[in-house]
Amino acid sequence: MAHIKKQEMKWMKIRLIARYIAGCLLTAPAATALAFHEGSEDPFFDPLPVVLTVSRLPQPMQDTPGAISVIDSELIAATGYRDIARLLRLVPGMQVAQERGNDQWVSYHGLGSDFPNQMQVLIDGRSVYSPYFYGGADWGALGIDIDDIDRIEVVRGSDSAAYGSNAFLGVVNIITKHTAAEVGNTASMTLGNQGVADTRARIVTHDGPLGLRITASHQQDDGSANLKDGRRINTLNLRSDIRLGNIDELTLIGGFSDGQRGTGYEGTLFNGSEPRSSYHQNSHLHTRWQHTPSPDEEWSLSWYHNNESARESWSVDSYRNLDGTLGAYPGLLAMLLAAPRLLVDVDQDRDSQRDNIELQHRLRTSNALQLVWGLEWRRDELKAQALFSDNHTRSQQEWRLFGNAEWRMAPQWLWNVGTMVERIEGDKLRLAPRLFLNWQPDSATTFKAGYSRAWRQPSLFEREADVRIVHPVYGLLQQRQQGNPDLEPQRIDAFELGFMRLLPKTGGSLDVRLFQEHIHDYIVRDALPPMLTSADNTLADPNLYQRILGGTRWINSRDTIRLTGIEYQLRIRPWADGNIIFNHTLIRASAADPAVEATVAPYSASLTWMQHFGAWQSTLSVLRMGPSEAGTGYAGSERFKVDAYTTLDLSLTRNLRLGNQLVEFRLSGINLLGSHQELVHRPVERLPEYSGSKVANPIEPQFYLSVRARF
Repeated sequence: MAHIKKQEMKWMKIRLIARYIAGCLLTAPAATALAFHEGSEDPFFDPLPVVLTVSRLPQPMQDTPGAISVIDSELIAATGYRDIARLLRLVPGMQVAQERGNDQWVSYHGLGSDFPNQMQVLIDGRSVYSPYFYGGADWGALGIDIDDIDRIEVVRGSDSAAYGSNAFLGVVNIITKHTAAEVGNTASMTLGNQGVADTRARIVTHDGPLGLRITASHQQDDGSANLKDGRRINTLNLRSDIRLGNIDELTLIGGFSDGQRGTGYEGTLFNGSEPRSSYHQNSHLHTRWQHTPSPDEEWSLSWYHNNESARESWSVDSYRNLDGTLGAYPGLLAMLLAAPRLLVDVDQDRDSQRDNIELQHRLRTSNALQLVWGLEWRRDELKAQALFSDNHTRSQQEWRLFGNAEWRMAPQWLWNVGTMVERIEGDKLRLAPRLFLNWQPDSATTFKAGYSRAWRQPSLFEREADVRIVHPVYGLLQQRQQGNPDLEPQRIDAFELGFMRLLPKTGGSLDVRLFQEHIHDYIVRDALPPMLTSADNTLADPNLYQRILGGTRWINSRDTIRLTGIEYQLRIRPWADGNIIFNHTLIRASAADPAVEATVAPYSASLTWMQHFGAWQSTLSVLRMGPSEAGTGYAGSERFKVDAYTTLDLSLTRNLRLGNQLVEFRLSGINLLGSHQELVHRPVERLPEYSGSKVANPIEPQFYLSVRARF
């Protein structure tokens, strides 16, 4: 009872804070408008960025249907971050964590599984959510160099009306720099603790209508001190833009990435997750033709091909780590020691391919109306002995028809209407609509209200998984995961209120999102019943290993999950050459299953201060994440929580001119407040050695010095 009262008091405090913030937001427009009129009759407003992602239409941020955050190249460079996923910590509502040195867990509003797959991830419009990565995005192997990024547009909220199934909770669109916007070449080197040793070279050249960029990079570190989680990753990227006259342009983008990353943990039962190296080799080719007969019309046709491979193997030993794991269960330990010793090779090799063709037409028919429509076809192919015991290749085709319209009904009223008609092989036709109304009482203020419905189709792995441990003599020992061909797609109904205000006196803006999201048929992992006895199984108890190790399958939760909250971003320039960005999110998750509810952190916040001092520049970010049970692996009904934590990141830059060369020196540090845990790996947390306060996967401070020269 005391625990329940404590929880009620906590949520009462959160509701009071939310009401206070909402009250401030409701009165802020009037107060700000009054100050605006008193200060100047014709003040200067910095225009908000024009974004492309939300509706596939070029729109100022105040005109979009829903909330969007932009991480521009200036902010990307100022942070000094080596990983793209870490940048997303600076976006309201994003829940980002590291399980180990080279693995990033990225979701919007939590609710992620082992490999979060509720959010579409694009690079220049090319989808990189991966069938070989269990339907999620492999953030450690995206195959893109961080210096090539022009900006990252993050749609905060469902965007299936524009991008289909995997845009269930949002979209991250990474947009690379156009070669026409770049000149010169760069080379850089980064060295730091934990074995950090990165190198990079970029060449940009132009020849008449042709622009060409080649980027080669090597990323290396040893990861955490007590884990096998180092990485060695090589990446080569090429982008070519060529003007074919006044109205046509052809873009060719290609890339190749290969490397190895450490994974696994010591001490797991039967050596079920042996420390080992995982090797990947990914490549992509993307072509896009753009035909722009006038500023009010554009046709585009694109095709891309992704190819991904992973190689990973180890051996399971039925005698390994029994004493440490089962020492408290002498009867069970004796049974296992009495059984024959079994050695089984585990093959985690995976290969996938994706082909995608898209036609899009954008048209402005008048000053009041602009439209976009398009068609898309996709085919995924996945072969993985580890995931599908029959080793047959799985494939899936998808067809989409989409349309979005922006209609200015009156000077102060703007409608955004869109829908996606989607057909995915094995499922019926699905419709994902969206309707938003924006009220703009003056040029600095926008109120938004809208509704959207979206679907997330089960991945090939969720539908057809059959992960088994099979001994060549004794047969089936364990069925680790089982697919469910009867899975229904997840559905979300999202209601949203937004407020955006330009702040002329501080040269900034305020962006607020109030949301209520109802999720139906949420896909969760559930325990498998004991496997059936096989006629040729010679073990005394053929179900023994299955009972100890367990197994899971994917099912639809019949409970409706509700996410209610507020998130906002405040950007200001309070003094010369200084920028401050503050993000804050409060979420209340409601679900019948406490374990699902607890994967959502109730709050998160970040404060970033960027400052120029002549040739010096500094960036400081304080990041706060609330407690959650987000993590990987399955541990039945056992619960493991990550405590709330605060981290501090710092980057200090000095530009010097040495002769004719401009050289940049940057000193960066992340997690400067000390070691902490951000994510749990549940099967490891069950081990006796971590039953106290010891953390299995601590994230430690990291320092590195970068030197970059421009030629």
